Amino acid sequence: MIKKVSISVTFGGCLLFVLGVGLYLSREPDLGRLETFSQVIRSEEGSIINLRLTPSGHWREKAFLENVDAKLVDILVAYEDKRFMSHFGVDPLALLRAVYNSLTSGRVVSGASTLTMQTVRLMHPELQKRSFKTKLMQMLEAVRLERHLTKEEILEAYFSLAPYGGNIEGVEAASEAWFQKRPNVLTMSEAALLVALPQSPEVRRPDLFPDNAFKAKTLVLEKTKERLGIDDVRYNEYISERLPYRLKKPASIAPHLADKFLTINQKSIETSISIDWQMELSRIIQVGVSEFKAPTNAAAMVIERKTGNVKAYVGSSAYSEIDRKGAVNYLTAVRSPGSTLKPLIYATALQRGLIRANHVYKDKVFHQNGYTPTNFDGNWTGEVTLKDALIRSLNIPAIETLDMIGAEKFEKNLRSFFGKEIGHGEKAGLSLAAGGFYMSAENLADLYIELADPGYEGKISFFKNEITSANSFLLNQKTSSKILSLLSQNDRMGRVMVFKTGTSHNRQDAWVVRLFLDHIVLVWLGTPDAERTEFLTGRTAALPISNVIAETLGLKPPKIKSFVVAETYLKSVPKKECGKLINFPEDGEWIRSSRTVISINGDDNAKWYLNGKPLKSYNQQLELKRAGVHKLTAVLNNCSETSEVFLELAKN
Repeated sequence: MIKKVSISVTFGGCLLFVLGVGLYLSREPDLGRLETFSQVIRSEEGSIINLRLTPSGHWREKAFLENVDAKLVDILVAYEDKRFMSHFGVDPLALLRAVYNSLTSGRVVSGASTLTMQTVRLMHPELQKRSFKTKLMQMLEAVRLERHLTKEEILEAYFSLAPYGGNIEGVEAASEAWFQKRPNVLTMSEAALLVALPQSPEVRRPDLFPDNAFKAKTLVLEKTKERLGIDDVRYNEYISERLPYRLKKPASIAPHLADKFLTINQKSIETSISIDWQMELSRIIQVGVSEFKAPTNAAAMVIERKTGNVKAYVGSSAYSEIDRKGAVNYLTAVRSPGSTLKPLIYATALQRGLIRANHVYKDKVFHQNGYTPTNFDGNWTGEVTLKDALIRSLNIPAIETLDMIGAEKFEKNLRSFFGKEIGHGEKAGLSLAAGGFYMSAENLADLYIELADPGYEGKISFFKNEITSANSFLLNQKTSSKILSLLSQNDRMGRVMVFKTGTSHNRQDAWVVRLFLDHIVLVWLGTPDAERTEFLTGRTAALPISNVIAETLGLKPPKIKSFVVAETYLKSVPKKECGKLINFPEDGEWIRSSRTVISINGDDNAKWYLNGKPLKSYNQQLELKRAGVHKLTAVLNNCSETSEVFLELAKN
């Protein structure tokens, strides 16, 4: 009876053990360190532009097998675990061989760790101790890992956690640190070194112990030579390949951009940043700011039109500069935009038919409900064209135009465009036209993408191949063409320039937003705490820096239509019995050309007047040679026709 009970107990115990093991193996494995990685920010070319270490201080990136050179996989499996693809986490043959060798020699001759068991140790450092208990736990965890992960996923786990010297973990970090490239294109020598290093990462470091590293690499190649089909000639070539002599950590070249990603959980970030442009823009801003005493600082960004992709992003002249508060990202700081919103105000009025492109303002004292603004220089100009008012950043014409639109309505549409609260939240009213509506440089960039390319309907984006969209659309393409034409000027070389400068109250902020053929450049200079200055203006401080950016990056001038059409307030209509006397230009036309020929129709007896002065026609043609607003009048008998045209002379 006792014997039967004993057998039953033993059987029951075995059954419970088997059931317990089965239950243990069925549970999802604890991935341990595999769940913690560095945040790595890369340029559009794939280069690291910023790195944030793990809490333990390691540079560790998640590895994906598709991004790992097949040579590295082949060498690793051939050297470490020949039967990796067929065993269940534990290799019985290797285990028996290890036990036999230990018993016959009286010491541990070889281990029986599979790649899966090594991965378990990497995931759980507490299982790295040499003992029977930890070895058993390694085996159990390896079997459990194999039940829940594919062979490819186990290899990815190994390549994500393997140590390669210093604080370098994972093949992505190792390849970058030792070879300055991604692990998808490795030589046989480089792959062999990456197989050898994890076994003794500090003792085999090629920068500290080159002899040890060479011997370890050679041993790996020697033991895998036959299995991988490497002949003697290639073997000697691989052996003789030089080892890396230093471990290189990536530089932080976009710290303010990295700060923007602090709150997101994404660990591998591919940006639209061009590393060459980023470095050039950083240098340009540093040099530009050096001309001004602290605390004056500067920031700039380059954006690709049509996509909104940010190609370069510099939040300050130097992140670590205390006197200029360099750690502040001035591209996200809320500041006064000065006159940079004026093009949008005029464009809105043009689109609604409230003004025309040849509109003439009376720049004079303005009063409304106790609000008495002045121009930047404190003077008034008198009669001034829309183009001149826009280029000279006159406040009174812009405020008058905003009043036509309705300041409250315009501001509401502006806030709707962003889809979120911006600035300080207070209503700006008419002061919006003079810089009283606060926003960030990024907000301003979004507006100019809309202003320049309303058909794109996007906003700035920092992520590679990302497509964004705006919440509302402010302008149409026709209006955009008009406002860009009005903004256009020629530099000393005759090249087209389209830009808008801005200077805030007390010269605290200096801006320029400049359009090129394929890009938008935004530059800001100012004082960190909005201190008053006597020297900052958009034209004298920001515009010259944009010139350097354009020249350095090779940005091409924009293409502007030679003329735009805009109707006048007082359109003269000829009497029905008279017919049309002027064929070209139409009344109210705004023309940008090197010369303008007036085409007339009618009797040679018609009399012609230009700006009130008699003219003689030749072959029914007249030529305008002077820029400005021209009033052309044709008189025939009792009939007359008037055409008013704005002419801007430009080189072909």
